[in-house]
Amino acid sequence: MPWPDTRRESRCHRLESDTGPARRLAAALALSLILLPSAAPAQTVEDLSTLSIEELGSLKVTSISRRPEPLSDAAASVYVITAEDIRRSGATSLPEALRLAPNLEVARLNTAAYTITARGFNSPESSNKLQVMVDGRSVYSPVASTVFWEGVNVPLSEIERIEVVSGPGGTLWGANAVNGVVNVITKSAGDGLGPDSRGGFAEIGYGSGERNGTLRYGARAEGMALRGYLTGFDRRSSHAATPGDASTDGFDGSQAGFRLDGTAGGGAASYTLQGDLYRNHTEWLDTTLHGGNLLGRWTHRLGDGSSVQVQTYYDQQNRDYQVATDRLQTIDIQAQHNVALGTRHQLVWGAQYRAWQSTFRSRVAFGFPEDEATISLGSLFAQDEVTLAPRLKLTAGMKVEYNSYSGFDILPNLRLAWRLSDAHLLWTAVSRSVRTPSRVDRELSGGGFLAPSPDFRSERLTAYEVGYRGQPTANSQVALSAFYNVYDDLRTTSLTNGSLPVMLRNDMEGNTYGVEGWGSYGLTSWWTLHAGANWLHKNLRLKSGTTDLSDFQAAGQDPAYQVQLRSRMNLTPEVEFDATLRRVGRIAVSNVPAYTEADLHLGWHVTPSLELSLFGQNLLHARHLEAYDPSNNAPRAIGRSVYTRLRVGF
Repeated sequence: MPWPDTRRESRCHRLESDTGPARRLAAALALSLILLPSAAPAQTVEDLSTLSIEELGSLKVTSISRRPEPLSDAAASVYVITAEDIRRSGATSLPEALRLAPNLEVARLNTAAYTITARGFNSPESSNKLQVMVDGRSVYSPVASTVFWEGVNVPLSEIERIEVVSGPGGTLWGANAVNGVVNVITKSAGDGLGPDSRGGFAEIGYGSGERNGTLRYGARAEGMALRGYLTGFDRRSSHAATPGDASTDGFDGSQAGFRLDGTAGGGAASYTLQGDLYRNHTEWLDTTLHGGNLLGRWTHRLGDGSSVQVQTYYDQQNRDYQVATDRLQTIDIQAQHNVALGTRHQLVWGAQYRAWQSTFRSRVAFGFPEDEATISLGSLFAQDEVTLAPRLKLTAGMKVEYNSYSGFDILPNLRLAWRLSDAHLLWTAVSRSVRTPSRVDRELSGGGFLAPSPDFRSERLTAYEVGYRGQPTANSQVALSAFYNVYDDLRTTSLTNGSLPVMLRNDMEGNTYGVEGWGSYGLTSWWTLHAGANWLHKNLRLKSGTTDLSDFQAAGQDPAYQVQLRSRMNLTPEVEFDATLRRVGRIAVSNVPAYTEADLHLGWHVTPSLELSLFGQNLLHARHLEAYDPSNNAPRAIGRSVYTRLRVGF
């Protein structure tokens, strides 16, 4: 399945020859469809029902209290991306799916790399204040205080929902959950299986910018279900945004994984075991990413309505590129206890221990004095939800965390929720969170230009929030929040006693404030509008008598506003049509122009187990710029694309 002649040949062929992962997977998918047993009942592609306005409010979320609660009761700024949202968006990667959240900033640097944040500080240098988890496994890197999105592979068809929290989450999720938390929750192994307790799913996509495929099969037996999958992709290089840039950044990869879910003790206990292996390659810096993870979770429901959960995981991430090799191994174990104390208190408490083993070998002048380092943390937390009155609840919590780099941090949280009526909730919160130092912050040095910074401290935030969530009418839903954030000890770059070498310091402070909101309105039973927007103002400054040679790089590159409007139509029970319009403001500090783009989707459910879709993305311009890091790389432009997709259940 050759690309058009304009495509530069991907270096993936260096590793995979002419039978790259996407092509081999496509052949396997086609063969699996041919060999399907005709007598087996077909698995539906998805639950095709679209959630109503009322059902959206009753969705269960876990990111606010570490236990299931209705979204309508959550005293925080949280947006839920559903599996149906993802399916109809045409997104082919997790970062693209996150564009659906109006409380996130998503900027694409090139074909593989993204910068993503909430409430500001978005850039390759500063997008270090967002905690990201996949089924409770953190993918935040302690080496560079960031998320390497090109190494976060989650097959989108496996996702049940994504909970996106804007605002601090340190009490429950620890340091580095400063401006937000992204919690990706995948489907149980038994979800979507056919009536004979077994079934499969296949997806093939092809377009002007990408080709991909996924194959999944699962089965259910007494008290347990098992699912396995194989997925692959090959993405075309983005476009040069400056004359003379002949570089390419094509991106390809493959991944395999499994999930086992079951019950024990007569249904009182449940367990999960899951794992993944992946290998990706991008032409950008000739980077190969490979690794895997294994996670286990045990939950036991006690007779008094309380529950105990224990989770552990091992994760390994490897990055081999032109200038260095980077290997990170993570071991994590955590436990929590949810218990009701009388009729007024709902308590959750727990503990966690995590250890990272980092090995970084540089091929250039800049690196770490020692290739290897071990970073560890331990924490205890407790949070109590107190019913002060039938419609008034107070949530108070605190986490005490010890990090081998930064020592002890105290992360408190106080929230008040007032339910005005069954349809309207007001809430307010004050909380504290920190970003702990990374290896880059403390140890990076080289060339006689940069010295290690052993005294670099945690960046600190105190946040004040107020919000509303409600259902003004039977066919509408609205969520609004405002915030005022006070930051201290933000990263700067300064001379040492007025001369070289330079060191990283904590000499920036200031505040940010803004508003974010979203809503849905059902025009008819078959047509729903969704809208979202955010506005941000930053007031950051240097402490008296200090300088910053990086010219406020740690302050980020943020647009003052973002707006999105989505229209979702079910034209017939079998045909659906969606349109999305989004506007992102200008980024003055890096001179990235404002842009407006539109996406379209036409889908046809030929049968309950067969779906054909056509997507047009970034249709208003041939190409546009979303982010630019002038200190590192030439800017890359993101182009218009057309994409077709076939999904079949069997």
